[in-house]
Amino acid sequence: MSESDRDFRFATRRMLVGGFVAAVILAAAVTVWPFVTQNQTGTPKGGANPATASNTTTSPGVPAQRAGESTVGKNDPAGSGGGRPRAIKQSATALQLNDEQRQKIREIISRQSAAPKVQKAPFEMMIGTAVPNEVELKDIPPEITAVMNGYWGDQYVLVQDELVIVDQHSRRVVAIVPAVA
Repeated sequence: MSESDRDFRFATRRMLVGGFVAAVILAAAVTVWPFVTQNQTGTPKGGANPATASNTTTSPGVPAQRAGESTVGKNDPAGSGGGRPRAIKQSATALQLNDEQRQKIREIISRQSAAPKVQKAPFEMMIGTAVPNEVELKDIPPEITAVMNGYWGDQYVLVQDELVIVDQHSRRVVAIVPAVA
């Protein structure tokens, strides 16, 4: 066997061993990766949690937000345009109300005559979801906008015991306030 044949075999072996080592490292990385990284497509800031799905969604097993609000929907009542629905959804945050504010909202809702109410929402109970035209909405009382410090000119519907505030321009859910009706 000539020296060039030996060199060729040695180089071939090195390449095969190197490829095998690279394949083992890649397989280990693919196996370990899900355990060491956060799920970027998991639970959003707005509070959706598949473990606590409620019966207020359009299909069983679909996550529903228990409480949440959109900062765009709350602070930009005159906003409109093609990007508004996306901005509403992307600005979803956890609802920040104390017990006193919830009690005031509960009292205001109880005084409302003919408040629009549905037992099961024909839409997903999530910030940014479109509310169908067949759902009756009513203008939100100014007292609630004062308590919540936002949502001027928006509308609402009661879904079971939850106050669902809907953007007047895009008919998108901008806030969900539980246990007020």
